[in-house]
Amino acid sequence: AAPALPTPPVVITSEDLGDGLHMLQGRGGNIGLLTGPDGTFVIDSQYGDIAEANLAKINEIAGDAPRFLVNTHWHGDHTGGNAAFEETGALVVAHENVRARVSTDQSLSIAGNLRETPASPAGAWPLVTFDDDLTLHLNGQTIRLVHLADAHTDGDTMVYFEEANAFHMGDVMFAGNFPFIDISSGGSVAGYIAALDKAYAMADAETRVIPGHGSLSTREDIKALADMLRETRALVQAEVDAGKTLEETLDAAPLSAYVDDWANGFMTEPIFTTMLYTDLSGAS
Repeated sequence: AAPALPTPPVVITSEDLGDGLHMLQGRGGNIGLLTGPDGTFVIDSQYGDIAEANLAKINEIAGDAPRFLVNTHWHGDHTGGNAAFEETGALVVAHENVRARVSTDQSLSIAGNLRETPASPAGAWPLVTFDDDLTLHLNGQTIRLVHLADAHTDGDTMVYFEEANAFHMGDVMFAGNFPFIDISSGGSVAGYIAALDKAYAMADAETRVIPGHGSLSTREDIKALADMLRETRALVQAEVDAGKTLEETLDAAPLSAYVDDWANGFMTEPIFTTMLYTDLSGAS
């Protein structure tokens, strides 16, 4: 057999948003970064195997290690680097449901395909948790952590930088893609739409939006995602109401008109249709 090719090192890129804010992209969910004299504030830690590269990039930009790390939700592409970040002195903050999930074994279902995720080591668990919201005051920013209930998961946090007029929405925002809604982790289509509506109401035309995945976004991108979700939900609901099985719904391909604009990531049209059907039909 041919020798396995070495995996190329991940390249961490950064986008300067002004006001001390940066968006870092590597492999996994987008990282948010706020720098300044009060210490470095980071949102999400991507995967554990690239934590060293992310910490090096953060140090290159900020000149020090993270003081605070917020997890937007529990998935490993957003929390995998937690232990490495905590070892550098970061205080990890998250919704209480994030700690509950990373500290126990989880079964995650994507269109019926189960993925078993073992509990993270204790050194990766959030040390500060909150229920509805939490406010930090750092580097000239009022930073509001807002729980978005039962949206992508049951532990989603949107991070709102008031003075900079910027959001990090975690995976309640997939820029230009069908979103993954983790029903097995307490997410729901209705909750996801409600979360987008809440973010849209808080935003204005100048708001910069860091999505969980994809490129820097705007309030209009939030609206486009919410509109698409409402439309696709109605199309799949019509199939459910007609008594169609999942297989019959997939054969009917009610979302085919949305493929060119929205099927740009791992959420293909069949997977997204299955996810909507599962949520709307109450199937497990």
